[in-house]
Amino acid sequence: MNGILLIAEQPDIVETFTKMLSPAYDVRCVSTPEAGMAVLWEEHSAIVAVLIELAVARRSGFILSERMKEYTSFSLIPMIAISDELPTSQDMDCIEHGYFDLITAYAPQPLVYKRIANAIRAKDSLSLGQLEKMLKQLPSCIFLKDTEGKYVFSTQIWHHLDTEGDPNWTIRGKTDLEIRKDKENARKAMEADRRILETGEGTEYVIEENEDGIQDFLQLIKRPVYDEDGRVSGIIALINNITDYQLLKMELEKRAKTDALTGLLNKSAAQDLIRMMLSNYQKEGEHSALLMIDADRFKEINDNYGHAEGDSVLAEVGRIVKNNCRAADVAGRIGGDEFIIFMRSIAGPENACQLADRLQEQVRHAFETSALAGKVSLSVGIALCPEHGARFDDLFKAADRALYLVKARGRGSYRVY
Repeated sequence: MNGILLIAEQPDIVETFTKMLSPAYDVRCVSTPEAGMAVLWEEHSAIVAVLIELAVARRSGFILSERMKEYTSFSLIPMIAISDELPTSQDMDCIEHGYFDLITAYAPQPLVYKRIANAIRAKDSLSLGQLEKMLKQLPSCIFLKDTEGKYVFSTQIWHHLDTEGDPNWTIRGKTDLEIRKDKENARKAMEADRRILETGEGTEYVIEENEDGIQDFLQLIKRPVYDEDGRVSGIIALINNITDYQLLKMELEKRAKTDALTGLLNKSAAQDLIRMMLSNYQKEGEHSALLMIDADRFKEINDNYGHAEGDSVLAEVGRIVKNNCRAADVAGRIGGDEFIIFMRSIAGPENACQLADRLQEQVRHAFETSALAGKVSLSVGIALCPEHGARFDDLFKAADRALYLVKARGRGSYRVY
């Protein structure tokens, strides 16, 4: 049973309020503020309100309310003044000292219960406001939602939200779909909330926001809140801005998969992606092509012009390869002077041959005004899927064999296996 601490000297007040409150509360009676403080130290977790005789409180200089303000443990306990006389305007000075109400012994029991309950709720509400104010000092955003997915509070209001330009705008009582600029992320948030409220299981996920020209990655950690009966009564969540971490992670992942000189995929990344596309995305009746590309006489260029010039040749070839590939194609550098292109979903062999022609022409043109004019060319071997195989290894062997035949017959051309 919830406890009420009753501090009073007059026997009539003690008897009246003890009799009135006992059906709903466990009433502890003491006669002085000092004794009341001792009870609070021992039993504050069981005390929901303190009722103190107004005359006793005033005679002590309202010391108990001042003492209670000093200790966080007592911050949720409201103080209510009581009297056996009708209150005067002077009696209301107790409010200035932190009391929530003044109740007379003549008030009917239902009204007394209601006013005590209101004081408890008001104190809880104030404590929530104080908690929200403290949490605002943290860089992360902490928010609370009710069982309808509406915000109770949020410690941060970021630029991802549509505040309608209103300086008095509040997030309270609104849903994600009402306040988020990115409606897709709003729907994702509301679906995650729905599952938490239904299952009682928390969740974590990362979203990308691109609002006002700013890219942010946000980590959301959501957990259910339970009431006294063990039912889910809301959702508490933490939002961390992990943009720097996520961009660094993406950059490291990119470096692990990318050739530093050309910006193309490296050998393992290119081959893995082509294998995946052949296994999972190649449709029946669909045609594809694998091109093996070699920069001719690259060793001679390195030996005669130096490694720096050789690197510039590879970088330019890589740029030309990248610029001639479609979004659905895969391009990579798989060796010192070797490149690979996988063309997905083509009409026929002529598409692969046209690409080989463009690559060779653009490479010749790129160096025609430099000391390397006439010295840089490409040899290209082409394998077709499904004609020459449906697996990467089979296509690779076929394209490599076609490339060998091109180089054996003079280089600077292309051949279909």
